[in-house]
Amino acid sequence: MQEFYTKYDNQSTVIPLPSFALKLAGKAGGTDLFNYLKSAKVFVVLDAGQGKQKRIMNDLQSSMRGEKYENLVKFKAKDSRLNISLQEDSGRVKKMIFGINGLRNVLVIDSKLDIPRADLDKVLDNVSAEDIADLADILK
Repeated sequence: MQEFYTKYDNQSTVIPLPSFALKLAGKAGGTDLFNYLKSAKVFVVLDAGQGKQKRIMNDLQSSMRGEKYENLVKFKAKDSRLNISLQEDSGRVKKMIFGINGLRNVLVIDSKLDIPRADLDKVLDNVSAEDIADLADILK
């Protein structure tokens, strides 16, 4: 992941996690998932065309390959994508990375967690391709 951050650090804007987490938790059905966040690196790449958005999302995916991430969810709706990858240890999710692109922005959240995998699966069972359009509102 470090090479991903090195490449895009100068092109990104840091956003506060609490306001975003509240919006996303509401979109996920009001779950308490984000109450478990211990730390997160959150940034947005603004004003990125479709080609750059695709490159960023592909770079994000490839940077996780050597770090034992499980590619959990991948949705696509129109020109937006949501990728969620995680690291699991003894049935508990220890690290999760969201990559979301929409409009002309890309959002990446890299967070440390400590929640049961079953709790996360319940939340993700309710995620659909329609939620991608809702997530684009967050990136406005």
